[in-house]
Amino acid sequence: METKGYKAYMASVDARIDNAKVSQLALAAPLESSQSSSSTRLAPPPPEAKKPTTPSPTAESKDPPNQKVGLLVALLSVGALKPGLALLTKFPWLVDAYPEIADLLIRVMKYSLATLYDQHLVTKPRNPSNVQPRARWSATGVVPAPVRKPMLTMCAPTPPGTSTADFVYFFPFWAERIPICTTLDDLIDVIDPLMAFVGLHVSRDPVFLTKFARLGRLHITSTVRRPLLVS
Repeated sequence: METKGYKAYMASVDARIDNAKVSQLALAAPLESSQSSSSTRLAPPPPEAKKPTTPSPTAESKDPPNQKVGLLVALLSVGALKPGLALLTKFPWLVDAYPEIADLLIRVMKYSLATLYDQHLVTKPRNPSNVQPRARWSATGVVPAPVRKPMLTMCAPTPPGTSTADFVYFFPFWAERIPICTTLDDLIDVIDPLMAFVGLHVSRDPVFLTKFARLGRLHITSTVRRPLLVS
């Protein structure tokens, strides 16, 4: 039985398809010759009728929040993959309707790939000055950069840090149940099932997409060069 949220999602999909079919060229006015355009003038549009003002909707008339989405976001935020994926398997359309779920799945995959990427594709240590604030010049001399203070947040993924604060997720043990990729073959066993849910929404994080593509290329080249075992 289709739920109310699924029907609203399908209605939004149909609306996006209809809007994509109507192009700006089809809505443009037909071209006229120079003679006709100089001799004729476009008639002014008729005045729009005033629409009756309707009172703003009250809090009781708004749809309640989707409890499935709230539960799924909470499970993926704290790293509870098994119950989260069980719910997502039953309602896979939630990723397209609520892209913040894709951000949480990319957060999991990014953590899972970090060790493997550093092991195979990072050849020199990262320069910490690229992410740390630098000292500034002023009339009185060099002003040292302010020390960033850690600030707890309930948002996952954590928002980017500012010049004065580094946001830290309030539950530090969320990554304990995340499977870690140790070999290139783990890309198929760990990352590929999660990518099936994310789909095209992987473009929301270009950094992760770049790392995943580089590891995939390395996996393909290593598989091609691997000698065949003759029985």
